[in-house]
Amino acid sequence: MAQQSSTALKDSSKAISKHLLKKKLKLIGMKYKLIIAGILLAIILMGVIIAGLVAVIGGGSDDDRPIGIGIGQAMVSAEVLQYRDAVFAELSKYGLSEYTDLLLALMMQESGGRGNDPMQASESYCGSIGCITDPQLSIEKGVLHFKNVLEKANYDVKLTLQSYNFGGGFIDYVMKNGGSYTYELAISFSQMQYQKYAHLGIYKCHRPEAIQHNACYGDIGYVDAVLKYLASAGGAGGESVAVGSGEYHSPLSIGMRVTSPFGWRNIGGGPEFHKGIDLACKQTDSIHAVKDGTIVYAGVMSTYGNLVTVQHGPSDYTSYAHLSRIDVTKGQQVSGGNKVGMCGTTGYSTGTHLHFEIKSQMWDGHVDPAPYLGLGGK
Repeated sequence: MAQQSSTALKDSSKAISKHLLKKKLKLIGMKYKLIIAGILLAIILMGVIIAGLVAVIGGGSDDDRPIGIGIGQAMVSAEVLQYRDAVFAELSKYGLSEYTDLLLALMMQESGGRGNDPMQASESYCGSIGCITDPQLSIEKGVLHFKNVLEKANYDVKLTLQSYNFGGGFIDYVMKNGGSYTYELAISFSQMQYQKYAHLGIYKCHRPEAIQHNACYGDIGYVDAVLKYLASAGGAGGESVAVGSGEYHSPLSIGMRVTSPFGWRNIGGGPEFHKGIDLACKQTDSIHAVKDGTIVYAGVMSTYGNLVTVQHGPSDYTSYAHLSRIDVTKGQQVSGGNKVGMCGTTGYSTGTHLHFEIKSQMWDGHVDPAPYLGLGGK
């Protein structure tokens, strides 16, 4: 009897020990689960903190920066594209890598990627042209200058670009005159500065419209000149080009043959954007208005030589360049097919031909004329 009681007691003790062991193991399991959950929570919190720090150091998200235009892919030459990684790396130092394509477009306008100072950063770096002789230093100083101007311009891309060309004084001028970039402000600032410094003889007009406005300090068309290299920027206004409709007569008295199409080309001076098409003709061939309109320019214009421009509507212009003779006057009404001059090779021209343009503004908004004339094209 005593032996049975002892056995029962032992069995009871074993059962209690087994139960206590299960509870202990369960508690240990819960402890480790809590530890793992704590570690995971700490990792998540650390990620949030790091992301916040990156946003602060990097200047915030894209939405925090009033870029003002859609910055598209840069359509630039191979000489410029070779510097993409270097430009990206330099911009990344300041948390501005999203401006890589814009800087490539700027470089395309400045140098086409040629030379030892592709960003043309010497003046902003040391106050004189030509002090930079190393492309990497040019990119470092050019990006730094861009970053400083961008911040001063409150991330207004158009104001930044024009100030990269004009200098920081343009930002102060804009802030006193409305606070936002406009093409008209670029013209008035250039006029003002040119009046001050024209006597130095170091400034020259880059564009026909600069001559027209006597605005030869810097480049008043710099913003559009840079943005035309971006796939989605659509020019200085960020707007799509629209030209008038209607039947187009031939601009020549003979059959049309394109000798140089619209778009990128290299005729010995490096890559350049051809804003019209060249049509073969002889000096005995007459040139004709392609549609009804009003002569808004008839005279000599820089590289165009003898130039005639016809306005056909509010956003519809055509130009006829390198003429040997002009047969119309400004303000004259013409009909489609009327003679405006004779074929020639005046201005910057290597042979007799007609340079013909279709555009939405008098000096800008160029489109490929070939499709309008039934010649195919883009």
